[in-house]
Amino acid sequence: MLPTPIRLQPSDAERYARLRLRMLLESPWAFGASPESDKAQDLPHVRRMLAQQEYAVLAIEKPRGGSEGVEERRELIASAGIARSPSPKFRHRAAVWGVYVEPEYRGHGLGRAVMAAAIEVARAWSGVDYVDLGVSENAPAARALYESLGFEVWGREPEAAEVAGCRYDEIHMTLRIACVRDGCPRTLSCEEGDAERPRA
Repeated sequence: MLPTPIRLQPSDAERYARLRLRMLLESPWAFGASPESDKAQDLPHVRRMLAQQEYAVLAIEKPRGGSEGVEERRELIASAGIARSPSPKFRHRAAVWGVYVEPEYRGHGLGRAVMAAAIEVARAWSGVDYVDLGVSENAPAARALYESLGFEVWGREPEAAEVAGCRYDEIHMTLRIACVRDGCPRTLSCEEGDAERPRA
């Protein structure tokens, strides 16, 4: 049985910062941030963000060992972030970011679990119709996961990131989670076709 993702609280800032640093070091090509400039290492900032209603990090804790106490906070081994656009024109969109599973725990459905939890959080935000994300061309397993969840590719950004002399394209994907609202000009129903692509 898969562990249930938890929504991180401000008190989880330190252990999330540790996971975030590990992900940036282990898969630098997969993330836009770098360890030396990542805002997740600013703990007061992380606490403020985790306290916001329309910003969430869903995470899975390391399996409990026999020597750990019941109240002991365990390290995080998987996570996915989701945030609603703050722009009034794009409040109908949310973005996924920071999807990661520790290497030794891959292949057990943890990525799917945190992604599904993030999507459910977005569904609970009234008025959000789309979830957007970007994935490196160097992460075919991640892209396959997103496609299996219903995400569709709408664009490709050539050589978006450069790491250690290698450049990687960024693949942009979107998932419609609700019908476009009725009564608006130039909108499409869920049956009539695709909506406009996400904007930067």
